[in-house]
Amino acid sequence: MAPSRKRLAALGVAAAIATSCTLTRDDVASCTKNADCRAAFGAGLVCGGSGLCERAPPSPRCTTTFPPDLLTRPASYEGVITIGALMDRSVETQRGREDAIRLATTQVNEEKGLDGRPFGVVFCDVAENAQYDSLKRTDAAVASARYLADVLGVPAIVGPSASGDAIAVFDAVKDQGVLVISPAASSPALTGHDVQTATDEAPGLLWRTAVPDTLQGAAIARHLTTSFPTATSVVVVNEKGPYGTSLAEVFTAAFNGGGRTVETIAYETASQRDAAIVQAAVSTPAFVLFFSSQTADAVAFLNAATALDGYKDIRLFLTDSAANPDLLNGAAGAAALFPRVVGSRPAVPQGPTFELFKTSYSAAFKKDPGALAFVPHAYDATWLVFYGIASSLRQEKAVTGNGIARGLRKISAPGTEIPVTPANWTKIADALGAGTAVNVSGASGSLDYDPVTEETTGLIDVWKISDDGKSIVSTATIDPR
Repeated sequence: MAPSRKRLAALGVAAAIATSCTLTRDDVASCTKNADCRAAFGAGLVCGGSGLCERAPPSPRCTTTFPPDLLTRPASYEGVITIGALMDRSVETQRGREDAIRLATTQVNEEKGLDGRPFGVVFCDVAENAQYDSLKRTDAAVASARYLADVLGVPAIVGPSASGDAIAVFDAVKDQGVLVISPAASSPALTGHDVQTATDEAPGLLWRTAVPDTLQGAAIARHLTTSFPTATSVVVVNEKGPYGTSLAEVFTAAFNGGGRTVETIAYETASQRDAAIVQAAVSTPAFVLFFSSQTADAVAFLNAATALDGYKDIRLFLTDSAANPDLLNGAAGAAALFPRVVGSRPAVPQGPTFELFKTSYSAAFKKDPGALAFVPHAYDATWLVFYGIASSLRQEKAVTGNGIARGLRKISAPGTEIPVTPANWTKIADALGAGTAVNVSGASGSLDYDPVTEETTGLIDVWKISDDGKSIVSTATIDPR
């Protein structure tokens, strides 16, 4: 017998989070896939081994929502359009990105949502945490993404942050047509990973608001050759994977030549990392550059280097993953090295759109988003998903990943820029909903996406650690284009 409405309600099924769902059909007795159950009874049900729809057990990683009672009181959110988010809550900057997603969702709902329908978010924590399970971070991201896509049926996911995680998540959910947009994944390996040449008919489903590291690698090489012309011999220690390996390759290609040389040492495990740190100092290079997508690795690098005599005269170069308070707190014991540390990251945003975002974010969370890497990018990523949903729902009468992606291909038109602000929500949604392209600019800066690669571009900052060791300070801005 198919589950009755009364029984489903008693089970607390989160039916309202589906973009189109109903509890009025009692005539579905069997299923072959989870989507059959979502279509019949709403989200939160799966096709059980008996071939009947049954309630899915909740994911312990995905219990945080906005609004807070989104899953526990679904009747309060009739017609809600829900998206997913994947962040590592063990990292302060990623908690900040969750807050940015929460802020954007608050603001769009204050503007009455989309045609009176509110938006909601299910946040999943991808940190390695034994209180949840024994999964490593990438595996946790994939498992959470599958829960969001297959059980809850979300059309889009904001995150994850690390490039390798973003690729793994995309590969796990692409067959279900879920759009994945990362605020921080910057590896060149993401470019063309979904489609080699994007079109309106076949748009890519893997997006990002971070600029690709083809720009950052070139900017690092330019900075070293112009600001440190005698630094002709450098060593790169890099994490193996989409971020570290790709960035090392881009930098090496740009830096090598003219009497300059690069030695690269790659690692996969913590013990290999520690051995690489020791090995990098043997030749006494002018710089050791450390490329990892994980702040914890950069912390380990500084803490190890401060105890090694071989690093006493070597300059150190880090990247965007290290430009945050977690590095300063975790490596406080290596403060003697701080004056010799420089790094790169996408340029800290400026201008009225960022300042408005900063004001709203600071008022809500009592923190400066400019001090938290990629927080403005997370805010923009969330708004872009909302814009894409407006286009998809009004143009195609359904909210799908492909429909969202087709909408995102219409946000970089020539003409006057429209800032990503709550006040402009209706204007942008109405234009995209009518099939009219617009030119939006975000809190993170320009959002000019190439129609073929679906990549954006931007400036790169060079940073250092402040004299008091309490903040990351930009010292120069490079246009690597």
